[in-house]
Order: sequence, then structure tokens, then C-alpha cells
Amino acid sequence: MGRLLGIFAFLVLVPFFVRSLETTLNDDVLGLIVFKADLQDPDSKLISWNEDDDSPCNWVGVKCDPKTNRVSELVLEGFSLSGRIGRGVLQLKFLRKLSLSNNNFTGTINPNLARLEGLRVIDLSDNRLSGPIPDDFFRQCGSLREMSFARNNLSGQIPQNLGSCSTLATLNFSSNQLSGPLPSGIWSLNGLRSLDLSDNLLEGVIPKGMAGLYNLRSINLQKNRFSGQLPDDIGGCSLLKLIDFSENSLSGSLPDSMRKLTMCSSLSLHGNLFSGELPAMIGEMRGLETLDLSRNIFSGGIPDSLGNLQSLKLLNLSSNGFTGVVPDSLCNCKNLLIMDFSRNSLTGNLPAWIYGLGLQKVFLSENRLSGVIKNPFPLSVEPSYSILQVLDLSDNAFSGEIPRNIGTFSNLQILNVSRNSLIGLIPASIGDLKAVTILDLSENRLNGSIPSEIWDAVSLKELRLEKNFLAGKIPLQIEKCLSLTYL
Repeated sequence: MGRLLGIFAFLVLVPFFVRSLETTLNDDVLGLIVFKADLQDPDSKLISWNEDDDSPCNWVGVKCDPKTNRVSELVLEGFSLSGRIGRGVLQLKFLRKLSLSNNNFTGTINPNLARLEGLRVIDLSDNRLSGPIPDDFFRQCGSLREMSFARNNLSGQIPQNLGSCSTLATLNFSSNQLSGPLPSGIWSLNGLRSLDLSDNLLEGVIPKGMAGLYNLRSINLQKNRFSGQLPDDIGGCSLLKLIDFSENSLSGSLPDSMRKLTMCSSLSLHGNLFSGELPAMIGEMRGLETLDLSRNIFSGGIPDSLGNLQSLKLLNLSSNGFTGVVPDSLCNCKNLLIMDFSRNSLTGNLPAWIYGLGLQKVFLSENRLSGVIKNPFPLSVEPSYSILQVLDLSDNAFSGEIPRNIGTFSNLQILNVSRNSLIGLIPASIGDLKAVTILDLSENRLNGSIPSEIWDAVSLKELRLEKNFLAGKIPLQIEKCLSLTYL
């Protein structure tokens, strides 16, 4: 009898379970069809989305969990979709990743998106979303780990309760119109690894407490309106690899705690109001590959400790008030490719090591450098300086002649020695500069004629020779084939 009751119960309940399963599957189908109804799909990317299907798991852009057959990912990147992000997405109860980037979605951000309990990744970047980031978005942000609203038209302030999203590892609100102060609660996101709030209208002082982000690898606050000093405790973020606070109104000196940032490979503070001497501790940041402190108000000498940065590839100290000589310790920076010290008040001679270090681009214009530009090396030596592509020594006080073996810079594309006090003839080896496109020798005291060998510089597009003491005829080929300023 009991066995008959068991069979009866099985026969009764099976249809119920089947209907329940079908309902579950149809919830995802229904949600996606409702979502699609709010969209315009000009390229018919969603043509496979059919409301008569029992499951959406084979639809374009949809990925399901193989164990449950529930939708786990909705990735519609670059589908040229437009319209609003509608309520249909909220039906996808087991969604873990939502990526709608690089489309034309408009409207505001639905605060209920964060209430999808399993959602780990939400990427709405590169759309045309507007309005504020809703306060409610961060009250129930579940297990969110990655959030990007970058490159939209969002406005208003970053909600103060952002710090409630304790699981966040990546946060990107860059390239919007967000304004107001940086919420102090942001430093409580101690799982955060990457923070990008660049290219907004954020303002005020960067709040203290940054050391709380001890997992942080990258912070980008460039192109805002921040003022005041850098947080003293920035050195507590010992895992930082990239720091970009450029193009703000930050001032004062660099915090001493930065000496602890030995893993940092890129430090960009250009376009601020930092002042005083560049502290020697900068040389303790031995992991640096990029150091850009240009367009500030630094003064005093360039510290010898920069020579300790043996991984350095780009060094830009241009547009400051540095004085003194170019330190010889920089010859230890064997990986240096680009050096820009232009628009300072540096004095002394051109260091000989500049030719042999393997530099690609050297900018020393608008300083007070003087002396003779020496011949690079004896002609018999195989030059490591053949790597050099740009040499700009303009607007200094160099004297003497242009080096006779200047043509050994075989990869040189731009040579600018204008606005100096160079004398003598234009060397015939100038024709060996086969890659040079711009040659500016203007505003010196050069004499003699233009050498016919200059025609051998086959890539030359612009030649400036005005305000010298040159005589004779202009070679006809040159006059016809390139932009020449001679008078």
C-alpha cells in the first residue's frame, strides 16, 4: 500500500516540478525579452533572442551556468544598442556579470541593479547615461567586485555611502561630469585594487586616511580640480604601481612617506602647483619607470639620487624652475629612453653621456646651457647613439660649431639647435641624416653656403635657416621639395 502511495505521489508531483522548472527558465527568457523591448538594435545583433525559446542559453551575448541553466552573464559590448537599460535585467536573479559597454544607452542608472545579489561585475562604460549616481545604488551592493561607469555623462556628487561596497576591487567613474568632494568613506574600501576617477569636476582636498587602501595597485585622479597637499599617509599603500594626480591644483611638497613606494612604476604629477626642492627620497622609489613632474613650480637643483632609478624609461621635469647642472648620476639610468628638462633654468655644459646612454628623445630647450656641442664620438666607434630620434637643444647659449659628424645620428628625425650662438659652416654630414624630417638651425651665427649634400637627407620636410649669416644660392632641389625658411 505504501509503495502505491509513493508512486501516486510521484505521478502527481512530477508535473508540478516540471512546471516549476519551466517557470524558472522562462523567468530568464521573459526578463531578456522585456529588456530587448526597450532597445533599438540597428545591426540586428539580438536576432537570435526568440521569446518562443525555452531557454536563452544559446542566445548571442548570453552565458548560462551549466549546472543550473540560469543566466550568469550578459555581455553585449559594442553592439550599437540604444535606448534605456530597462527593468527586464532585474529578472535575471542569478546574474554575475553585466557588461553593456560601448553602446549608446541613455537615461539614468537604475539603483535596483545593485540588488541583484550575485552580481560581481557591472560595466556600463562608453555610453550616454546621464544624471547622478543614485545613493541607493551602494546601500545593497551585494558582492560587487568590479564597477565601471566610465565615459558617460553622469553628474552630481559621488554618494557618501560608496564605502558600503566593501567587496569592490575595481572602481572606474572616469570621464564624466561628477563634481563635489571625494567622499571620505572611499578609503574604507580596503579590498580596492584599482581606483579611476580621472577627467571629472571633483574638487576640494583629498581626505586623509588613504593608507586604509593597503591593497591598492593603481590610483588615477588626473584632470580634476583637487587642491591642497597629497595625503601624508600615501606611503601606506605600499603595493601601489601607478599614481596619477596630474592636472589638478595640488600644492606643497611631496610627502616623505612616498619613499616607501618601492613597487611604484609610474608617478605622474604634472600640471599642478607643487613647489620647493625635489626631495632626495625620490631616488628610493627604485621601481619607477615613468616619472613626470612637469609643469609645476619645483626649484633648486635636480637631485643626484635620480641616478638610483635604474629602471627609469621616461623622465620629464620640464616647465619648472630647476637650476644648476644636469646631474652626471643620470648616466646610471641605463634604461632611460626619454629625457625632458626643457623650460627650466639649467646651466653648465651638455653632458657627454647623453650621446651614449641609448636615449631616444632628448629635450633641453629653453634653459641656460652653454659651451660647445661636442662631437658625439670618434667616427671609428660604432655608435649606441644611433637610437636617438629627437634632439632639441634650442633656446640656450651654446656656442662653437655644429659637430662635424652630426650625420652619425642615423635615426634622428628632429634636430633643433635654433636660438643659440652657433658659428661656422653647416657640416656636409648633415646629408647623412636619412631619417630627419625637421631640421631647425635658425637664429644662430652660421655662415657660408647651404651644402648641396643636404639634398641627401631624403626624409627632410621642414628646413629652417633664417636669421643666420648664410650666403650663396639655395640648392634648387631643396627649394622645390620642402618647406624652407631661409631669410
